[in-house]
Amino acid sequence: MNNSVVLIPGLQADGISWLNLLGRLARQYPVTVPRGHQFEDTIFGMGERIIGQLPPRFHLVGWSMGGYVAFEILRRWPERLLSLTLIATTAAPESAFSRPRRTEALSVARSEGMRSYQTQNMKRCLFDPDGADPALVEAIVQSSETLGFSALERQTEAILSRPDSRPDLARCPCPVLIAVGKNDEIIPPENSREMHRLVPSATYLEFENCGHCPPLECPDEVFRSLNDWFLSVEAPLVA
Repeated sequence: MNNSVVLIPGLQADGISWLNLLGRLARQYPVTVPRGHQFEDTIFGMGERIIGQLPPRFHLVGWSMGGYVAFEILRRWPERLLSLTLIATTAAPESAFSRPRRTEALSVARSEGMRSYQTQNMKRCLFDPDGADPALVEAIVQSSETLGFSALERQTEAILSRPDSRPDLARCPCPVLIAVGKNDEIIPPENSREMHRLVPSATYLEFENCGHCPPLECPDEVFRSLNDWFLSVEAPLVA
């Protein structure tokens, strides 16, 4: 069995959002999806909440908000990382572009409920909402409802106040993979390109016809990319 893999989901999400990858990855790697961090109101607190759930050393994968939490782990426990994979995320602090969208999303969730919020959110996140697996989308909506409005409010507060992680990424001691959907309108690809400029040695991927959710929209490509990446990192460890 290869080294462990840790998958950190995005905003108002849990392990269900990784469902397209979990089974295939788990056949080759011990996989951990942390829990409970969704109820913290700082990225620092999220890191504190999950670090005790993680193996001694691991490949770390952060998607969207999960990337912000991954940077917290990088800042505080870099010696535990075998590699760092950043999917549809950014190392920069919250931008003026994103703040109004987050305020609007909270307003929708407060007034219309979590189901309406997450249904609308999924339509914005996906490049082709009609092409997504409706059962999986429904499961993600239900997960969001289960987590509840309070969790969304706390996560939003954490995101808005998150630190600038660009200096931490620039001095990352482990191999880095950066991946993004070419049609991501939530965290546009330029954010990933900026991260790549900070770490020119990083492997960089853009997925065609894909929005903010590569693990949902092109799971086969993401699985192959992650598997190849983990194997390439592990090979020097056993040489």
